[in-house]
Amino acid sequence: MKKNLINFRKGECFRIFTMLFLFLPVTLFGQLNITGTVTDASDGSPLPGANIIIQGTTQGTVTDIDGNYSIAAASDAVLVISYMGYLSEAVNVQGQTTINVVLTPDLAKLDEVVVIGYGTMKKSDLTGAVSSIDEEDIKSIKSSNAVEAMQGKVAGVDMTRSDGRAGSGYSILIRGARSFSASNAPLYIVDGVDYGSNIDINPNDIASMEVLKDASSTAIYGSRGANGIVLITTKKGTLGKPVVSFNTYYGYTTPLGKLPMGDRDYFLQMIRDLYRTSHPAYWDSADSQVPIESLLYPEELEGYENGTNTDWVGEQMKDHGSQQDYYLSITGGTENTAYSVSVNHFVEDNFIPNDFYKRYSLKSNIDTKIGKLFEIGNSNFISYSMLNRGQGLNYNFNPLVAPYDSAGNIITVPNSRVPFSNMLIDQDPDYNDTETTNTGVFSSFYGQVNLLPGLTFRSSFNVNLDFVRTGDYSGDYEGLDRLATASLSASNGYRWTWTNILTYDKMFNDHHVVATAATETRYGLTERYYQYGQALMLSEFKWFAIRSGDPAYLSITEDDLPYSKATMQSYIGRLHYSYKGRYLATVTGRYDGASQLVDKWDFFPSASIAWKISEEDFMKNIEPVSMLKLRLGYGQTGNSSVSPYQSLGSTTTYQLYYEFGTDEQLVTGAYRTGQLSTLPRWESSSAGNIGLDFGFLRNRISGTVELYKVHTYDILQEVSLPPTSAVTTVLENIGETKGSGIEITLNSVNISTPQFKWTTNITFSRSTEEITALAGGVTQDVGNGWFVGEPISVYYDWEKIGIWQTEEEEEAAMYGSDPGDIKLRDVVYDSVINDDDRVVLGTPRPKWTGGLNSTMTYKNLDFSFFIFARVGHMVSDGVIGMWSPDCRENSMERDYWTPNNPTNEYPRVNPGQTRSGWSEATTLRYTDGTFVKVKDITLGYTLPASISSKAAMSSFRIYVSAKNYLCFGKYFTQGRYDPEGGGGTGFPSPKMLIVGANVTF
Repeated sequence: MKKNLINFRKGECFRIFTMLFLFLPVTLFGQLNITGTVTDASDGSPLPGANIIIQGTTQGTVTDIDGNYSIAAASDAVLVISYMGYLSEAVNVQGQTTINVVLTPDLAKLDEVVVIGYGTMKKSDLTGAVSSIDEEDIKSIKSSNAVEAMQGKVAGVDMTRSDGRAGSGYSILIRGARSFSASNAPLYIVDGVDYGSNIDINPNDIASMEVLKDASSTAIYGSRGANGIVLITTKKGTLGKPVVSFNTYYGYTTPLGKLPMGDRDYFLQMIRDLYRTSHPAYWDSADSQVPIESLLYPEELEGYENGTNTDWVGEQMKDHGSQQDYYLSITGGTENTAYSVSVNHFVEDNFIPNDFYKRYSLKSNIDTKIGKLFEIGNSNFISYSMLNRGQGLNYNFNPLVAPYDSAGNIITVPNSRVPFSNMLIDQDPDYNDTETTNTGVFSSFYGQVNLLPGLTFRSSFNVNLDFVRTGDYSGDYEGLDRLATASLSASNGYRWTWTNILTYDKMFNDHHVVATAATETRYGLTERYYQYGQALMLSEFKWFAIRSGDPAYLSITEDDLPYSKATMQSYIGRLHYSYKGRYLATVTGRYDGASQLVDKWDFFPSASIAWKISEEDFMKNIEPVSMLKLRLGYGQTGNSSVSPYQSLGSTTTYQLYYEFGTDEQLVTGAYRTGQLSTLPRWESSSAGNIGLDFGFLRNRISGTVELYKVHTYDILQEVSLPPTSAVTTVLENIGETKGSGIEITLNSVNISTPQFKWTTNITFSRSTEEITALAGGVTQDVGNGWFVGEPISVYYDWEKIGIWQTEEEEEAAMYGSDPGDIKLRDVVYDSVINDDDRVVLGTPRPKWTGGLNSTMTYKNLDFSFFIFARVGHMVSDGVIGMWSPDCRENSMERDYWTPNNPTNEYPRVNPGQTRSGWSEATTLRYTDGTFVKVKDITLGYTLPASISSKAAMSSFRIYVSAKNYLCFGKYFTQGRYDPEGGGGTGFPSPKMLIVGANVTF
């Protein structure tokens, strides 16, 4: 009995100890050990990696592979359970120790609505190739042009910045080029209306950007859809109390890259070697034996004796440039009315003096519901910009001459070897100035009525006003033989668009039908003027005082096309059908009529289908596959980039003196140089597309693969006529091109925990294009650089295969060359280098492009980087053209040939060859332009809400960024500026360090 009592006491003590162990934390600390499982509401499957966070804290955990979790929390805590693609759940603990949670798929996220032209559609229901850029990616762009957001982030878009000038634009091709002479740029649609190519909208004002790439998507825009469509949707008001946002940043800019221009020692060595070329006996002599003093011009000799070593490139640049942006917006609304207003000031001041861009803009939007049937709205965008063009970098002067005299005054002509004016004079706006101002008004009004359930009618009217003025001035300067001259050009235009859309959206059991019918009328008018004058007396007023010049030089003329008017009428239809949300089909058609063509009307159809394979029963048990959709589309689009009256041919005026008896009279006449054409019609493209959309592991890995082919025909081409025809050319629809490619987009959620999240987006594009037919059935048009079987843009020249060496002197003589000269490939093997030996060397089109964008967030910290690659293209290197074989101008430090340095890189210095009069020099320009750039690195910190709320802020984020800061590639590492500019040297592209803040009240 005593033993049993002891055992009882042991067992009782154990139970008491266990109860104390379990409940003491609750008693003392209010903590519970909570376990449970998180599952999918649709099929009951576990959700691994779901986040469980204690509300109001950063404490949390994630579910294991079976959806199980365990977390310690207070008995009165609230658990927030979230999982990508699902609606979050908040659960009160209320003393529970087991909490199982069922999450419902977030259909709003899975079925994101995208703009497709004349309507919207769920992303999951798309049957064409459409890429989207979200608001955060757009807002992160620190540029004067919001379309930069597409670079490297939309597969199939080849995009490069033209140069480093302030406010410079971008060259953009969607799925390659198609036309010879018409524009290959995409069509930009802002809030449903053609906006033109100057996208001056602040990125903070943009809600989304969609890119329509295949014909089944772009055929809805008919004659304007061949080059792809960029749909920009601006932000609208939101219901609720007013929200005030202020975003700003300051950027510090310097050139990306540096040219290895020769210093004084390098220039002196070139001068010595130049002397040795004319006096070969000195090749074996020491440098000290070359009479250098007698070879220098007076200014150079003075600099030689004084130790002058001028960095002329550095003299032409400021220490740095800057970029600033200030954006303020107010949004809000009531139950029936939503509004938004924003103002923006953007400034880009280049490190090139007097090169800057300023922009002021105001945007407003209001939408109002009137009862249950009507809705009206208005949006306005007003902008004013000023663009000053500075003088590009000049490489004429060698480092022995100085830019300023001892008193600090600019030396007018620094070097008599090269009797050019000092380029620093033209960097002074008092003596050289080019200014363009642009005032734009973009205003839209709409009304919408719900006629019946599912049936709506919307009518919108847009007016776009554009006033552009460009003034150019070159002043007189003491010591220079030039007159003060100025010119003034102006362009005033307006366009209006009236669009009416009838939409029927209805579900019939398993059938979903969306039918759209629309009409659209477009009208555009532009007037242009031009004035020019010389010997201005009131030169301080620049282009505003042209009439103060010498009347003999005064010219007030019209532009080549002083007045132009174009109209277009369109009829549009689209039918989208879905069966069980699994089988999808879309048919579109557009009938366009345009005033600028002879054959004014044409029809542009398209059709596409899609199959959601993942919705089939046989896919239900394949858990790793979240989504799988196959798409197939085909359509026809056009290119309407034909100028008004272009089909009417052209005329040239002339003046002749005729004698009438004893009088002589000046008679003005005109004759036709271009034949009136009866053929011009739309340039048309037929294109097919196969796409596969996929998602794995509950869409933690998702993406798209696209394959396409494009055939463009009826390309407009100027055809030369025989002399007997009395006119020189006629415009005809003759040429043909084709293109194909593959595009891959891959998105992944690499890590997703309560405190740390890491996502990655990758794009890859590979495309080819080639000419398949030219006028007259010829295989090449050398004058225009067009060749059947080659891309539209190519480099056609002789091919440099090395430098003639001393032991090849006899063979070099057969080609009229000497050792040290450029050795060119003899293509036809006739011992003569002429035009027959020119070949296609390469193309500026890349073999492939790619982008990698990665974002990481840890608690309140965020870090992101973006890498862009452009691979397999050729550039024409402007820097190489700075080689001066006769040493008249300065040169880069290059490995050039001498008898003692038998290199194959650069030819010898030669007193008989100038920089500009040396035809073989162009062969030095062509080089591989492949590059990989780190376009953006950003580190940000968001203040905890508990701190920011004390200052009446709902959020406050501060960040630092490095934009366009790192570049890799053969071209760049050889000592060049940014290769993205295609080899240009006048305006280097900037790299930028940024500090900024985003505040919301």
